[in-house]
Amino acid sequence: MNDEQPSARWKAARSMDRIAVPGELQVTKTHVVFEPKARRAQGARFSVAFTFVAGVGTVPGTGKLLSGGRRERLCLTLGDGSEWLFVVPELDAAVERIRSSVHR
Repeated sequence: MNDEQPSARWKAARSMDRIAVPGELQVTKTHVVFEPKARRAQGARFSVAFTFVAGVGTVPGTGKLLSGGRRERLCLTLGDGSEWLFVVPELDAAVERIRSSVHR
């Protein structure tokens, strides 16, 4: 497996302002990547090296229907303090896998 080939994948949506962009969350040997489903979702692609991830956890949903409702979200906190949110149906599995990859 090369560094860019996903070792784990989940259907997911990236929470952006008032909407959730559908796509796929992936873990490679070195990165967490979100690939949007639609090409027209410019700016929705996300990729970060594990070395820049300061924390992996969950946050409560906003309650806004178009951004994923009340479901808990995966929250990746980067070293600069920014938080990136994703709605993932298999939340516990995603958090566990990403945490274990980041803390190798």
